[in-house]
Amino acid sequence: MLQIAFIRENQEKVIKALAKRNIDAKSVVEEVVQLDENRRATQVELDNTLSESNKLSKDIGELMKAGEKSKAAILKEKTVSLKEKSKELAEKAEALAAELTNKLYTLPNLPADIVPEGKTPDDNLNVFQEG
Repeated sequence: MLQIAFIRENQEKVIKALAKRNIDAKSVVEEVVQLDENRRATQVELDNTLSESNKLSKDIGELMKAGEKSKAAILKEKTVSLKEKSKELAEKAEALAAELTNKLYTLPNLPADIVPEGKTPDDNLNVFQEG
């Protein structure tokens, strides 16, 4: 299976190499890159949400120690909504990752550089012949 980092950095190379195998992979490669961008953006949003939730939880603890329970209650409501949002984002990120993996499975490995372009075995290069 091709690695997403390689595909992201070498889109044209992947498309051109798979064309040697008579595979039009442009749409699949573009879709894989788009899915990866969406997955990464969702992961960043999830990380930010979790970070904010953790910060608020820490603030709640400090407010409770200081005896400011009304302010702490307001922050608790915010953390509940942040936890719901983070749960939704985690599910979305997981679904995107699964879809990305399935798309990556549809892409074959790249042929070696010495492989000639062609559609039939007659187009293959005869490297060695015995007898």
